[in-house]
Amino acid sequence: MDSFPEVTVSSFSFKTGTPAANVVMDVRFLPDPRQLEESNPFITGQHGEVEKFIMSHNCFEPFFNAMTQKIVCVLQDTATRGQSKLSIAFGCTAGKHRSVFVAEYLTRWLRHRFCDMKVNIQHRDMVCNESEMLLDLDQALEGNNMEVQEPSFPGIGPLMTCTYHPDTHHLNVVSQPEQPQSCPQMNNMLLSGLKNIKMLRQKRQRNSLPNPAQSQCFESTPTLIA
Repeated sequence: MDSFPEVTVSSFSFKTGTPAANVVMDVRFLPDPRQLEESNPFITGQHGEVEKFIMSHNCFEPFFNAMTQKIVCVLQDTATRGQSKLSIAFGCTAGKHRSVFVAEYLTRWLRHRFCDMKVNIQHRDMVCNESEMLLDLDQALEGNNMEVQEPSFPGIGPLMTCTYHPDTHHLNVVSQPEQPQSCPQMNNMLLSGLKNIKMLRQKRQRNSLPNPAQSQCFESTPTLIA
């Protein structure tokens, strides 16, 4: 069998859309650790508290065993095809907790199981705070000259969505037709979305500024002394 491909494991939020990936897995069945935000508003799936919370429920281990068995089969099939890259994406509601944790956990497992395999990890929607997100937008839109790197999604090989049913311990796999988008198309879509977000931000900033006419009227009002 040929060598294994380079693997990119990622997390995302279903609210912002499903990414182009060879394998997409829905992990919203896992217990939602959002309650942990009460003690730490910026907690993510990279924190040990989230790992302990999810691992304490008995649904994770059977899911991970079923999922890794499928991943190994996909890796073997990908290597047989001669495909050089494989992308695996995990999605949850916010893209900050469950999907991030599973992506991190699988990445560690792959690196330990296949020492010679190159495994990358990306978290698309794990933004810690609004100021960080707006800074990234400003940098991306500066001079309206934004370039998007070639996506790791190769556009060939297995394309499937997977949903785990904890009641039956069954991993349901649905094959999807191949409909890869070209890099220029992705550039245009992303640039348009970022511009819309920046316009909304600027509108919100304008609405938060005081009305100059009202300020002048207030300043010209004489002070009455009893």
